[in-house]
Amino acid sequence: MDRDQLAAVFYGTGPVPVVWATDCPVRFDVWNAFAAANGDVPPRRVDVILAINEEHGTRKVLQELHKVQMPDANPLASGSFVSAVMTLEELVRAVLPMTNLASLVATAQGLSAAAEADVRRGVSPPAVPMSTPSSEERVQERARQLVWLVRVLATVVHGARQPRESKARARPPVAAYTEAFRLLRTAVVDRAVTQAPGNPRSKVIDRRQRYPVVSVTLNRTASTAVTRSRITVKADAAEQLFDVDCSSIGWAVVDSGVDVTHPAFYEWWPRPDSVRPEWDRGPTRVVRCLDFVGARRRLSLDATDNGLVDWVRALPYLEVQLPELPLPEPPPYPPPADYEPPKNPHGTHVAGIIGAHWPEQQFAGLCPNIKLYDFRVLGEDGRGDEFSIVAALQAIRHINEQAGRIVIAGANVSLSVPHDVATHSCGWTPVCVEADRLVRSGVVVVTAAGNSGFSGVMRTTGGGYQTLSISDPGNADSVITVGSTHRSDPHRHGVSYFSGRGPTADGRSKPDLLAPGEDIDGPVLGGGIAAMHGTSQAAAHVSGAAAMLVARYRELLGRPERVKDILCSTATDLGREKAFQGSGLLDVLRAMQSI
Repeated sequence: MDRDQLAAVFYGTGPVPVVWATDCPVRFDVWNAFAAANGDVPPRRVDVILAINEEHGTRKVLQELHKVQMPDANPLASGSFVSAVMTLEELVRAVLPMTNLASLVATAQGLSAAAEADVRRGVSPPAVPMSTPSSEERVQERARQLVWLVRVLATVVHGARQPRESKARARPPVAAYTEAFRLLRTAVVDRAVTQAPGNPRSKVIDRRQRYPVVSVTLNRTASTAVTRSRITVKADAAEQLFDVDCSSIGWAVVDSGVDVTHPAFYEWWPRPDSVRPEWDRGPTRVVRCLDFVGARRRLSLDATDNGLVDWVRALPYLEVQLPELPLPEPPPYPPPADYEPPKNPHGTHVAGIIGAHWPEQQFAGLCPNIKLYDFRVLGEDGRGDEFSIVAALQAIRHINEQAGRIVIAGANVSLSVPHDVATHSCGWTPVCVEADRLVRSGVVVVTAAGNSGFSGVMRTTGGGYQTLSISDPGNADSVITVGSTHRSDPHRHGVSYFSGRGPTADGRSKPDLLAPGEDIDGPVLGGGIAAMHGTSQAAAHVSGAAAMLVARYRELLGRPERVKDILCSTATDLGREKAFQGSGLLDVLRAMQSI
């Protein structure tokens, strides 16, 4: 079904969306995914994320999902989010009764045949049962909302029944309404599930707190979004003037994977008494590798507590044994997976900007002796899913908590998850919520602004540039969101044409900083060096700068808000619009001198 057809039903055709659309826990993108033409093949399964009300807890939601027996949905809970691959019937049967649509579903189940006929015609049924005494206006409003919900569901059913590559007519037939009512009758409505937590006798009840499932969104697709550029951000001058040793700093690269066999990621020690510079190779500086690609599939029931991720049990199932490093004693169970170099070069390139060191090629990143953690969330095609990123960010918190100190001081998340402004509250999507939590735990989180600043043809008379083009998790409030500028002449060239521009959809100032992102040298697969460009490369410069700050001034460890404030307040103004440049160009030397 055409997206616009469903949007007209869901949002209405007026200048302002109908109130039920903005309050609907199942977001439009989920309905749209289920409405895609599927023909007569088995029912379509859609990968969704349930945001859970923490007052109820994910364990309670998992228990309810298991009760209705959905063996192929494979629900997996991590933190306050549950990922599952559901059919439309499973969504209606198991999830809607745990949302603020629960009472409406129960109302639909109690309709007479005549009332169902009224709903099909778009007429509010004359008598809608209410669970509590209500005014006439409230009864009429509930009846109109019921007509809206059934029409949305019937439209989705009608769209899904069409042969693939075909378009459905806008108004669903009687058969689609019949199926919609059948789906609603299958829903397992249990009033005890939506009881408000806390004291039931309290007279002050926030109705939003009654429901275990706050929202249902798509498990969105994520994608990928240096020696010359070190001079641009004055990292070379800062390194010469300040004694900066990053060897005790750990930094996570949440990306497509780091090639630990690349010479740029080894320790290199100068040979004593050699006539010309010669180097001995030491161990890799990539100290740990965890593979979150397809995390839901990799984490079997043995790794979870009835579907709820227990990171103590789960991490061994995601561990990858790095080459040249011995297995711990006693050998862990399950044994770590054998190491395979990543198939996509993006993560290796980004990690190199942060911390490469290859003296034979006179190549260095911003922090040549930093320790790197490889968190793989993107596959060989450079694509992944939102839940895998959420799980990786939660795992970083767990690793720090288990160590009793901050062993991973920062995380570079050079990824782009498109943000649908009509579907999600800006900055409150699952990946943004988890990024903010990681910052509050004491970890610096650096993200890319995204590469959607321009969507026109390459030859333009001024059109095609996009404001409000920051992608997630760059929309999260507390992360450092980085846009791109020229690698060596930022004052002349200003903001890169592709760099995501602010403000955010809810009016907050983003990006926070600019850094070089055009034709940046970095290590690539196969042991070489090549240039890439994008806000991903720009974000890596800021990660390196943040790591240098924390290494030089240890009091900043665990204070990511202060690190962000220092980097932004010492940036160089390029004289561009704030929505384009944020605070300006990263200046590592000035940041060091400001403390």
